[in-house]
Amino acid sequence: MKTIRMEGLIFGAAILLAPIAAMAQIPAAGSSAAQNQSAAEMASLSINDISTNASAGVDTQLMKDKMFVHKVALGGFAEVHFGQLAAQKASSDDVKKLGQKLVDDHTMLDNDLKAAADELGVRTPAKMSKEDQDDFDKLSALSGTDFDKAYLTYALKAHRRDLHEFRAEVTQTNDPQIKEAIAGMEATVAGHLFMVNKLALANGVASAHKMGAPAPMAPPK
Repeated sequence: MKTIRMEGLIFGAAILLAPIAAMAQIPAAGSSAAQNQSAAEMASLSINDISTNASAGVDTQLMKDKMFVHKVALGGFAEVHFGQLAAQKASSDDVKKLGQKLVDDHTMLDNDLKAAADELGVRTPAKMSKEDQDDFDKLSALSGTDFDKAYLTYALKAHRRDLHEFRAEVTQTNDPQIKEAIAGMEATVAGHLFMVNKLALANGVASAHKMGAPAPMAPPK
C-alpha cells in the first residue's frame, strides 16, 4: 500500500510540475524569438540606412551638377559682356578681335549648355554676378593700353578658372549631357586661353605664362 501511495504521489507531483517546467521554457523560446525579431529589425534598418545614404549621395551630386551649370552659365554670360566691351573699347586691334571672338564663341557655348540647364531646371542668368559686375564697372572706367591689360588679365583669370572647374566636374558627374557639354567647352576654352595668354605676353601682362605651355593650352585644330 505504501508503495502504491508513493507512486501516486510521485505521479501527481510530476503532473503538477509539468506545467511549471513548460512555463519555465516559454521565456527562453520567447527570448530567442525576440532576438530573431531584433536581428531582423536591425537588418531592415541597415538596408534602409544604405538606401537613404545612397539617395543622399545622388541628391548631393545632383545639387553639385546644378551649381556647376549655374556657375558656367554665369561665367559665359559675363564673358559675352566683357568681350563686347573689349570689341568697343580696346586700343589694340588684336584685343578688339579677341573680344569679338569670345563673344561669338561664348554665345555658342551658352546655347550648347542650355539643354543641360533645362534638364536640371537651372535658369539662364539675366545679369552678371556681383563680382563680375564690379570687375566690369572697373574695366569700363579704363581706356587705352590700361584697358587692354586689365581686360587680358580678367580673361586669363576667367579661362584658367573655367578649365579647372571643367576638369573637376567631369570626374564627379554621372550626367551624360553635362559630360558631353564639358568636352566641347573645355576644348574651346583651352583654345581661348592659348590666344589670351599670347596677347597678354605681347602686352606685358604680368600674370601671363611664357609660351611652351602644357597641352591643355594648345589651340584647337
